[in-house]
Amino acid sequence: MSLTYEEILTLEDLNCFEPNQAVYLLGLIFETGREYGRVGDIKIGLKFSEKQNLRNFSDDDKMTFHYNLANGWSYLQGLTQNLNSDDFWNFDLVELDQQIINLRQSLVFSKNAQDNFKKCEVLTNLGNLFSHIGRFSEAQLYWQSALEIDSSFSMAKGNIGFGLFHYAKILYDDGHKFLFFQFAYKYLNKAIVSDIYDEAKIGFQGIVDLLESRFHKKDLKKIQNLTDFSIGDTELEREYRIWSLQNRLFLNPLNDVITDNIAGSDCLLLPTMTLKFDKPPIYQTIFNQIKQEFVTARHFLFESVNHKELHYSDKDNLQLDILDSAIYSFNTEKIKTAFRMCYSILDKIGYLINDYLNLGFKSDRVSFRGIWNVHDKKSNKLQLNDKIIKTQNWAFRGLYWLSRDLYEKNPEFSYPIEPEAKELAQIRNFIEHKSFKIIEHGESGLYDDGLTLVVHREEFEKKTLKLVKLIRASMIYLSLGINLEEKRKHISSHVFPIEFVKYRDEFKR
Repeated sequence: MSLTYEEILTLEDLNCFEPNQAVYLLGLIFETGREYGRVGDIKIGLKFSEKQNLRNFSDDDKMTFHYNLANGWSYLQGLTQNLNSDDFWNFDLVELDQQIINLRQSLVFSKNAQDNFKKCEVLTNLGNLFSHIGRFSEAQLYWQSALEIDSSFSMAKGNIGFGLFHYAKILYDDGHKFLFFQFAYKYLNKAIVSDIYDEAKIGFQGIVDLLESRFHKKDLKKIQNLTDFSIGDTELEREYRIWSLQNRLFLNPLNDVITDNIAGSDCLLLPTMTLKFDKPPIYQTIFNQIKQEFVTARHFLFESVNHKELHYSDKDNLQLDILDSAIYSFNTEKIKTAFRMCYSILDKIGYLINDYLNLGFKSDRVSFRGIWNVHDKKSNKLQLNDKIIKTQNWAFRGLYWLSRDLYEKNPEFSYPIEPEAKELAQIRNFIEHKSFKIIEHGESGLYDDGLTLVVHREEFEKKTLKLVKLIRASMIYLSLGINLEEKRKHISSHVFPIEFVKYRDEFKR
């Protein structure tokens, strides 16, 4: 079939073409629309995508299809949104929804795809998008994942540097801040000398010039020894801390950048805060609690994954083997407990934000998914809370978008942007209220007429690790979001500093 570009735009759909041709044409329409500012072309491409039958598509074709579709939504946003207006800080845009959903779908199909270059593009674009919406901690992991596939992928290097530069600016620890600047300088310079497009090179060079105007070059290049730090007194503790470092699970922004020993501590706290004289340090109290719960959940996960020996409490616990490959043990209960604790932490974060931003929810009506919205009487629908939008807070914006990863039964809530959201919510529901079974052999799914949810052990471990990482990111956004708010406070009266001493390890019994 030989058609001109304009004739292709008049078609009903692209299903008459071979999968690779349809993917190519969709990409062509979006790129042409972007280059010539033709919003109509992009909208036609988006309509084509809605009608596209993917049944005969390979995983490579599906990966590229969703990648192109994400680009289409990005170009539509770029051509219709004024980046210098308040639209830039809009917490909720359908264009952003669709970019995230399609890039994540592309990433799912990339697992069995062969095109490594396209995989790196998907991961890099996900990192860029997550950084934009305030999920800057997770953005670093996407960019690092691209470099794990191809260590020479220059746009990932450049965006790591770009992201670290902006991430550094909202840190409250000056030592961490300068180390971030050093790594930003390192990655940006690597990207600049490589073969990247001019617009990116100019942007990266601008940040390098800015850093060199503030610091001496030799200081930016001289990164301290990052390994000469203790990570434990026993072999078991060192194993635990190395595992946590490699999985980037420490409550420490440095662990987003490096896995060296220096990042092997949970040093994240709330920043210095100014409170009314009669206000107790409730935020520090809540943060202490959720931090301890996170560290405990992380250790439960570590033990369950790495130490599967028989526990003495399981001895002489009489149970029946009904030949279903199920595992009932202290070990599996630890990972189930870690999973439950993670969801509990999210609601406590919502509880803290509700009070800190004075959102007005009654304490027994607070949930992490629900605090971002208020009921609009005119439309009789939920809408984003103006108090949150007006903060224009990058990290709080990230927390909002992180909440969109969660599934909520209430149809008034926006649909989740995480492909596994409904499945994770189902697991939580069955663990808490129903029959839940972990197996080592067989297939996951609903059994016993829907009464029992069965999940393979390795699959459950991966999902719990993913959830633990999500909680870690949420705590970083909470701390740094509050830091941004505290910096903006206008203090007109006298302030009396109160110093809290460090809670000593010997008291932790």
